[in-house]
Amino acid sequence: MDSIVWMLTNLIASLILPPGLFFVLIALGMWQGRKRRWMRWLAGVSLAAFVALSTGVVAYSLAGLFEDEWPPLDPAVARRLPPAQSMIVVLGGGKIMGALEYPEGETLSRASLRRCVYAARLSEQTGLRLAVSGGKPTGGELGEAVLMKNFIERGLKRPVALVEDQSLDTRQNALNMVKTLARGKIRTIVLVTDVLHMPRSVLAFQAAGAASGLTIVPAPMHFLASAPRNITDFLPSVWGLDISRYVLHEFVGEIWYRLRRSIPLG
Repeated sequence: MDSIVWMLTNLIASLILPPGLFFVLIALGMWQGRKRRWMRWLAGVSLAAFVALSTGVVAYSLAGLFEDEWPPLDPAVARRLPPAQSMIVVLGGGKIMGALEYPEGETLSRASLRRCVYAARLSEQTGLRLAVSGGKPTGGELGEAVLMKNFIERGLKRPVALVEDQSLDTRQNALNMVKTLARGKIRTIVLVTDVLHMPRSVLAFQAAGAASGLTIVPAPMHFLASAPRNITDFLPSVWGLDISRYVLHEFVGEIWYRLRRSIPLG
């Protein structure tokens, strides 16, 4: 049932977020444009918005709205946490199916890889243990957390103490991980995920850990807005559209999560 809900949620997201939203609006404008003048304007505005959101200048500006509120973590803060009651929790960012170059036929996405690299470095700097979370919403044999554990231990030479590989989304990451951490008497987590994903992640973990008094220390990463600009940032690109879509996805997701806070998460 959870997998069906995940598929439906992502299907709806594809229609209400770019580029799907703009394709639908432009198609409607072209179809009804001869009968209704305002539909022609709708198509024109949709096309202009599509182009604008595809530029790096607009995409980085949108990302900056998140980055201003979620600065990088000072490792010294994490070093002051009691090791026995604290852990670094890394959230999965997806995996790639059909990776025939690997025996498993699966590998981590770029988002998952960069989170693992940063978390392993943070673990080395602070001495805190690592926990990874992520299931297999897109199917396959291995959960994201299992692939993350393998990569961190084999490639980055850091041990992983806890693996949660049943969750299908951020809310389930929080629910499942908090239950597991409570059994180990963990009171504080250093939460690692992309800065754009951090507000929704913190919201989910705060709701899931409210009863146990869990403390969340955000460790955002993958900052984009501070990157130097160049002439290509004023031109449409797949990269620019990808960032804009990520930002809008998190805006919509955070609104949805805030609405659901009135619903018990456990």
